[in-house]
Amino acid sequence: MKVYELMGPKLVTVSPKTPLREILPLMLRHHLNDILIVDGEQRLAGIVTYSDLCRKLLPSEGELMEHEEYIMTPQSMEDRIRDIVSVPVDQIMTRNVTTVSPDLEVLQAGATMLAHRVKQLPVVQDDTVIGIISHTDIGWGLMMLYAECMKG
Repeated sequence: MKVYELMGPKLVTVSPKTPLREILPLMLRHHLNDILIVDGEQRLAGIVTYSDLCRKLLPSEGELMEHEEYIMTPQSMEDRIRDIVSVPVDQIMTRNVTTVSPDLEVLQAGATMLAHRVKQLPVVQDDTVIGIISHTDIGWGLMMLYAECMKG
């Protein structure tokens, strides 16, 4: 079974200069854990995950120690957050994204996910993002395949 048979062709992408304030609503609306960042020719520039957003929006341990007011009065973080949501996504995105080809065997794609500790991989053909495959896609695909084999 090949990646193209299980990949999700519907992509939600943004440009590198998209402010962070636009990213989270997209994730929530489309039930995504990450958003692909592409240039004008749909070439993959990076990826930003829900975890990346949380790390940027929430203060680090060092910031909490430096600014006790964040703990005592959490609303004091509002100015900090107001500044952060204007930051373009290219400042926090992961740039060196592991990708797979649509012709790759799904088990190899799954092994790649495990090796890189990621849950999804962009599917790229001729330098253009054409889809995305997740560990859930692979799991369901394999279960469906083996369910069919067991029937007959």
